[in-house]
Amino acid sequence: MRAEDADQFLAELIAGSEDESASLTNVCRSATEPLRMSGAAVVLMGEDAVPSVAGFYGVSEAVRDLEFTLGEGPASDAFAEGRPVLVDDLTFFTDRWPQFTHGLADAAIHGIYALPLQVGAIKLGVLVLYRDQPGVLSGEELSAALLVADLVTDQVLDIQAGVGSETLAWGLEVDDYRAVVHQATGMISIQLNCDVGEALVRLRGYAFGAEQPIEQVATDVVTGDLRFEEP
Repeated sequence: MRAEDADQFLAELIAGSEDESASLTNVCRSATEPLRMSGAAVVLMGEDAVPSVAGFYGVSEAVRDLEFTLGEGPASDAFAEGRPVLVDDLTFFTDRWPQFTHGLADAAIHGIYALPLQVGAIKLGVLVLYRDQPGVLSGEELSAALLVADLVTDQVLDIQAGVGSETLAWGLEVDDYRAVVHQATGMISIQLNCDVGEALVRLRGYAFGAEQPIEQVATDVVTGDLRFEEP
């Protein structure tokens, strides 16, 4: 697909969306075929905020949440570095992201392309594209993918307009674990007398070691079924 075709196609899609929350999911769904992807996700991130999935298609919940649980992977690096991280074949990145690649060993995901959503120095999150086969994203495909990322960035800004910077607009909040993870990290920080950053690291580590979804561990903390204590 030519870059100009992707621009026109996705602009029409966004303009025709019936509601805010559906539009980013529609972008993820409709971008997969022309970009030859098996799945896509829009993940909103902040320096001190819990990542939030604002739209996804063709990828399991376990796959899209894995980076959040581990704190490592292409999307995390793309956000931190402010540049695309293109993984043509995940099997060659075991040294860079050992836990992440191990977690995806049985997921039939071989190519991951993480494109930052940002305007100048303002970072909003990452568009993550997934392929079930290895492959290089270059030339017109890369140009088209970058245009999709620009369109997603514009859509996020439009939805968030008029909402306080400390609040996420309702149309950008698809997943429901964000609030419970926030609450759990606050409780863990009190239990361990540490800052919330360290508390999130502890929560992630426990979820990975127990092979449980991070939202389930967070729920156990909030309900009092799990308490973090220093050894």
